[in-house]
Amino acid sequence: MTIPPREGPGERRPVLVVGAGPVGLVLATELLAQGVPVRLVDHAAAGPVQHSRASVVWPRSLELLGRIGVSEPLIELGNRLDSVEYYSDKRPLGAIEMSRLTDTPYPFGVVVPQDTTEEVIRTRLAAYGGEIEFGSLTGLDTSGPRPVAELTRADGTTETVEADWVVGADGAHSAVRRFAGIEFLGSGNDVLFAIGDGPVAGDMDPHALVYGYSRSGALGIAPFGGGQFRLAISVPDWQGEQGPPPELFQKFVDERSPRPGMVGELAWSTIFRARRRVAETMRAGRVFLAGDAAHVFSAAGAQGMNTGIQDAVNLAWKLAGVVNGVFEPGILDTYDTDRHLAAERIVLTTAKQTSWGLFKRRHELALRDGAVRLAHRTGVLQRFGAPLMAQHDVSYRPAETLRDTLPGLTRRVRVGDRLPLFAAHGTPQPGAERWPSIDPARLTLLLWAGERQDAGWVTARDAVTAAAPAGVPVRDISAWPGFTPLLGTAPKAVLVRPDGHVAALVAPEPAGVRTALRRAGSTFRAGRARLTAVVSSHEDAPHTTEELVS
Repeated sequence: MTIPPREGPGERRPVLVVGAGPVGLVLATELLAQGVPVRLVDHAAAGPVQHSRASVVWPRSLELLGRIGVSEPLIELGNRLDSVEYYSDKRPLGAIEMSRLTDTPYPFGVVVPQDTTEEVIRTRLAAYGGEIEFGSLTGLDTSGPRPVAELTRADGTTETVEADWVVGADGAHSAVRRFAGIEFLGSGNDVLFAIGDGPVAGDMDPHALVYGYSRSGALGIAPFGGGQFRLAISVPDWQGEQGPPPELFQKFVDERSPRPGMVGELAWSTIFRARRRVAETMRAGRVFLAGDAAHVFSAAGAQGMNTGIQDAVNLAWKLAGVVNGVFEPGILDTYDTDRHLAAERIVLTTAKQTSWGLFKRRHELALRDGAVRLAHRTGVLQRFGAPLMAQHDVSYRPAETLRDTLPGLTRRVRVGDRLPLFAAHGTPQPGAERWPSIDPARLTLLLWAGERQDAGWVTARDAVTAAAPAGVPVRDISAWPGFTPLLGTAPKAVLVRPDGHVAALVAPEPAGVRTALRRAGSTFRAGRARLTAVVSSHEDAPHTTEELVS
């Protein structure tokens, strides 16, 4: 949907999204799915990138992409990734089995070229009436009540666009970030990686992401399927003007890979400089940053695009909610508080994984290898590594430091944590019917009876349902299996955000629920909500409240 720069009577100004990579595409499609007008501008709008760059889509991203109908096509076009394996000097250290994840319709990753990912999302963008315009952002004035952008076309003509909101999803060298005056802060030394895609003949694992460490550095191998692989190798230096040749990759495959393989002619190769940078803020007034425009970090763990997809969905439901009058404008402040700490945590974990792969001293190697083997034998690697890699452990708990965002030792859910609840703007996600569904654009109120279901629970449930504002879906999930380890045995009302994260845990009583809704940024309308999925009962619980304003 292309909105003209001058609006007619009753027309709304668009959200201007700059950058049509995966992050900008997801954001624009989400906004269009919720009825928000969008202009999506990219300096290379003719087609998707010709080099695959990001290659792995992890389970949490598949869950979020399922909201706009993208997950299933990606799964069909990509290659399933069941495990992440670690080796040192070609000897096994341990493995993370993604296939053992139980709280998702997608217990696997998908290895798929980025150009394929972009093409699939472009199809969904078009289905919602969207298109990509060619143009470069050459100016952005934020001094007035609304941002005014200058777009320059290929023929040199310019257009001035006044937008309600501007989102920079335009990569690490973001023009939006530069014009908005947002600092890009970072620390640590850059690490060079040679990256290439091509055939590797031999007994390579077709469904595992393999990391091979040696004293000379690190190697990562991701299978696209059909004998094609993504190769990433740390290199001490690179002075060449062309991409690294197959011979360089072959040298390090021979040194570091646990299985022998013969590298063929590469489709492409490049040098990637693993920097660690996070924007000072991800919001400045009516300007937002997402994806690489907001953060860049090591390629270890293939977390970059996946982190950007979480940015896009987090911002989209909040921005659409404000535009559509579902949420108060203050909820937009939580985008930065949510995603900034999440990005800093990914920066830290990927930097650690990169540094561990580059150890050279004997005592460092012994300590690393011993720690990973012990974590594998005791189950700690699986217990914490699988949610970390899948990005299921991303939490929006009230936090002062990164330490506050670390996962707990039990599965008990706290405010800000993800619940296995899934939404879609159209057809429900395949496989998600095993869990309760939630609204993709509004807060959903879930009622949990705990271990005692009797007439007292029925009374409490009915009272909360009658008091809930119109437009707030209410569901009794007491009969759904698997929630006791997450929610406990005491009765409670669980306010869930459109992205499946917990906004509040309160006692199942009307006043507490309405207070939680108000503090979570919901706007109220007259009328009553409707209860769905009604099940059993229990007695009232103490009126304790835990809330999160986001």
